[in-house]
Amino acid sequence: MRQLTFKGFLTQYVKELSRAGTLDLAVLAGEVACDNYRLRAPLLLYAVKSGKAGLLRSHLSKLEGAESLLTMLSSLENDHIEEALEGGKLPEDYLKVWNSFKIRCSRSKNEDELIGAMRRKIIQLQQTKKCSNYRLYKDLNLNPGNINSWLKNGDNSKVSYQTASRIISYMIERPAVHHDPHP
Repeated sequence: MRQLTFKGFLTQYVKELSRAGTLDLAVLAGEVACDNYRLRAPLLLYAVKSGKAGLLRSHLSKLEGAESLLTMLSSLENDHIEEALEGGKLPEDYLKVWNSFKIRCSRSKNEDELIGAMRRKIIQLQQTKKCSNYRLYKDLNLNPGNINSWLKNGDNSKVSYQTASRIISYMIERPAVHHDPHP
């Protein structure tokens, strides 16, 4: 699994917070100037991290009531954003975005460890209940290459937490079989 970057996080987060689900800066500038206050900090951070601060500035300068956003945008451009965020030197709304990013990054690591633990349990259940990888991906309609790569080689990037959960639930509910035609 690729490491989540702050820019990648901001790209996803801005789209999630936007009513239009877009990265179109003209649309987003209109939203933050009106009433989408939750989008303000992530949008300004996104614009700076993605090199689009000038474009956002041009859209905001056409809107009434955007002076404070323009001031903050200029301030962010002059800072090393990630260092300022890590040091707690920016306003609370910006620090909340940074904390959300940090939590999402650690969740990925924790999720990877959990998927690895689930893999070990599934392998143990496969041996106990005599269930092949073939039976798993056929019964659950899963991608054979990904399942084999995960179970045989331990490549946790090949399955999601949801898929691993489906497999472990299937294995727990599956009765022990004395003979599997696909060992």
